[in-house]
Amino acid sequence: MTQWNPNLFRKEGLSKGYDSHYLTRLVEQGETINERNLPVVFSLAHLANLSHTLYSDLHGFVSRNELERKDFPYKNFSISKRTGGKRWISIPTPALMAVQYWINQNILNRVIPHAAAYAYVPKRKIIQHAQRHCGSGWLIKIDIKDFFGNISERQVFDVFLNLGYPKLLSFEMARLCTRVTPKRKGKRWCNTNNEHTITGYDSKFVGSLPQGAPTSPALSNLVCIGLDKQLTSLAISEGATYSRYADDICFSLPMGCRKSALHIKKEISKILHGYGFSDNSKKTRLIPPGARKVLTGLNVNNDTPRIPKEIRDSVRMHLYYAKKKWYRNSL
Repeated sequence: MTQWNPNLFRKEGLSKGYDSHYLTRLVEQGETINERNLPVVFSLAHLANLSHTLYSDLHGFVSRNELERKDFPYKNFSISKRTGGKRWISIPTPALMAVQYWINQNILNRVIPHAAAYAYVPKRKIIQHAQRHCGSGWLIKIDIKDFFGNISERQVFDVFLNLGYPKLLSFEMARLCTRVTPKRKGKRWCNTNNEHTITGYDSKFVGSLPQGAPTSPALSNLVCIGLDKQLTSLAISEGATYSRYADDICFSLPMGCRKSALHIKKEISKILHGYGFSDNSKKTRLIPPGARKVLTGLNVNNDTPRIPKEIRDSVRMHLYYAKKKWYRNSL
């Protein structure tokens, strides 16, 4: 990718007859983006060139003019959850996958999420998330319901806009990174204001992050920076420790009582609601002192995270039988 050079950009623009004031505004915007160590992109056509995709394809994805076509621009299928129920996966078409991959590698992966976020971040590990809560008294575990599906394209638009990208391009990249579910209910997912300057971009529906797109994990963390800040402030004010692993929120207290834990849980729910989320009551856990505490698959009762005994025993059993010749021959 070519390094941003404002002098060459201005010189090339003037040679092609562009207005000097217009070029100055573009240079200012380019410098703002470059200061964040991000690639300078001004338009959808510019993005198509950088990502080696066709502008016509990208414009079609943004316009959502083929929404009626089955499995376009995502192939959708379900997989069974371990806890029961189904999880829907949406895999983008090759052209959409290509531009999403470019956006993820060149833009999103260069932006550092909040320190409390441990999933989808290079060099941050699940064991570090668990380590923060080792030896705690009370442990509060809250699962965010339909995490990716409740992050809207408006929130994604704000991420790109706050990174310094032009308003129109931020809108277009938000569309490229989200998927519409036409029959979805709720005012949040219906677009009542279709007075776009570009009429071809009109849409009745508001998209959300698809599970299966390469951009969704990083975008979820960047959308949640404000949420993580508020939950961190809540934890500090309550003498607690907070961290988040994707849709798993965890608070721990060195001491306290059930009343304190219930109060914190209530405040967490309020904050989540402000960001368009809700907690999954079936998975919410308030674990008291002395009880067994397992967080993201690791036991945190002691000073360091450990693999639970039943998992260790299961692995030992499988290894034992894997070594037996008669068992291997029966497979």
